[in-house]
Amino acid sequence: MKGMLIMKCPNCHTEKNVIGYGQRQTRKGIVRRYHCKRCRITFSDSTSPHTQYPENVILHTIEQYNRGYPVTVARKMTGKKYQYSPPISTIYAWIKRYEDILTFTKLRRKYHLDPDQLITVHKLDHGQIYPFKYHNLKLNIHSKGRPELRRYINWVERSLDRSMFLKGPRASSLRIDREAVIKEVDSRLPEMTRMALNSKPRNSRLSPHEMVESFFLINDSSTVTTELPVFLYPRETDLKIEDALSGHIDLIQVRYGTLHILDYKPDLNQPKKYIDQLTLYRDALQKRTSIPKEKIKIEIFNQYSHYEIIQK
Repeated sequence: MKGMLIMKCPNCHTEKNVIGYGQRQTRKGIVRRYHCKRCRITFSDSTSPHTQYPENVILHTIEQYNRGYPVTVARKMTGKKYQYSPPISTIYAWIKRYEDILTFTKLRRKYHLDPDQLITVHKLDHGQIYPFKYHNLKLNIHSKGRPELRRYINWVERSLDRSMFLKGPRASSLRIDREAVIKEVDSRLPEMTRMALNSKPRNSRLSPHEMVESFFLINDSSTVTTELPVFLYPRETDLKIEDALSGHIDLIQVRYGTLHILDYKPDLNQPKKYIDQLTLYRDALQKRTSIPKEKIKIEIFNQYSHYEIIQK
């Protein structure tokens, strides 16, 4: 799949049939394991000394770099948290190795970043706490070609009426019977999701949703905001509702002028059951931003799969 860190099989020397197969402990640390479905053999990534560290240590270090800290500071932060102090050259090798999946590393090199100003956070009390966040640098970059999203985010900060999120129906609870095609997408999202879920300690206070959202916002070059509140007034929909319909979009990516609404679903055994919720998210975002519907895609994903919902 695109963006996955896949090795070539040592037997057939191709990567076409190679899949990730967990990890194993060695005297030097934890290394990734792989399995070739064609040759039916399992092997480890022992070719690079830069991978002989637990994956969460590698990801934590890259994440601090992507937060705007210099490599020297990221190294110290990793040493303080995990008691590992990898050489600076090793950290640069990690950044290079992961740049095709943690794509913000490529963008980050071009800018001098202030970690305290990079991400704006609002904790919205809408019946429960929603961590609405946006990435200032990426939002500024993508707003040059798609300014409508930035204007809506600014409006949310200034004028959003909290009350409509406390009394009206939620998009996740309504059924609208829209027909759609579910298309599986070959992308790096599942691998990124796996990394996100494995990057934090098991006793982390973050929920799986928060882990995924935070990881994508920091490490992906196209993810600009998380938990964005959206709504539809009764007059804007054919649904028989008396109060505004509302919801919170897990992730929004901007790619080539198109908005991608992404919803993380731990259970994707029946992806069709999420058609209505994502369709309402798209309708609400279109109304709030006036972005054409054909420029808004809706997608669901987890660590195993990634699907696009295409309206008929």
